[in-house]
Amino acid sequence: MTKFTRKPKAQPTPAIEDFIASAGQAAEISNDPESSNTISNGSTSNDLKSMNTISSNAIPSNSEAYPWQHPRVRDDVLKVYNLRLPEPYLLKLRFIAGNTPGSMQRFCLDALLPAIDAEIERLTGGR
Repeated sequence: MTKFTRKPKAQPTPAIEDFIASAGQAAEISNDPESSNTISNGSTSNDLKSMNTISSNAIPSNSEAYPWQHPRVRDDVLKVYNLRLPEPYLLKLRFIAGNTPGSMQRFCLDALLPAIDAEIERLTGGR
């Protein structure tokens, strides 16, 4: 007869030092020099470094491009940005969307995009 228990046998818990030591190790090691800089989506580490620089808040000099002019920035990619509205304005926005053919998103985009372009025009002087 087999002895069944309600509790599984306890597995040894790895020490925290083992966890910390393994944190710096790479998951996959490849000897191929081409694949060493390639990320899972096909981008290279240099591509990712250049993409990190496009989020700069500083106004560039005349020789530099603005972040939204970077060749890898695409118009068809939509990014999410949460907007905190006071409750009365959220209710007003819902009322507008419920009484017009457009959605809340469409209403906000129609108002916000021209305001962003106008502010960029003011900040950059049309450059």
